[in-house]
Amino acid sequence: MRKIEVALVRTKVYELLKEMILNHELKLGEKLNVRELSEKLGISFTPVRDALLQLSSEGLVKVVPRVGFFVVEVNERFISEIIETRIMIETFCLDRYFDEISSSTEVLKIRDEIEEVKRTHDRKLFDDSDERLHKLIVKASSNETITSIYEKLWDKIDLVRHLNERYVVSNEEHKEIVESILARDKERAIESLVRHLKNVENETIKNLPLFEKTER
Repeated sequence: MRKIEVALVRTKVYELLKEMILNHELKLGEKLNVRELSEKLGISFTPVRDALLQLSSEGLVKVVPRVGFFVVEVNERFISEIIETRIMIETFCLDRYFDEISSSTEVLKIRDEIEEVKRTHDRKLFDDSDERLHKLIVKASSNETITSIYEKLWDKIDLVRHLNERYVVSNEEHKEIVESILARDKERAIESLVRHLKNVENETIKNLPLFEKTER
């Protein structure tokens, strides 16, 4: 019973610290004092350290030997590597599993959400449809390894997804991707997806200096 309780504490601490990083309650590049965090959370040192080690394996925390833990820093290379990896995974899945994607009823639901975002400019709804569209493409593979890699990558995407405010434009780009899928035009869908991701990369990098100021 004791082992179960310890495991639950570790899981809750991991989830809490991860949320604090993704919400920027813990600032990018910030040094993390394990003892201070454990005192703040009212728990022992060990589960905090274990959670930070797990987050370091997922790329959200950096471990510097003999110095300590730091929230990952975001720079141009960080963003470019995310987009490059997304293009590799998403275009492969869209190409290889196009029939499964185009026949999914989920595509129709996402199309309706895109139209609703166009009408309301609801950023939260856009974020939801954004995640659903890109994950639909990947999950269509039914490949647990690819999906697992992408889920970990999504944490990094989530870390910087509000760095650009082009969501109205991105929504139109999503519309083009979805319409191409529904028209069974695989080549156009892949081209639209790559163009969309490259546009996100360029806009995010352009806004990076403004983002860094808000983090200080």
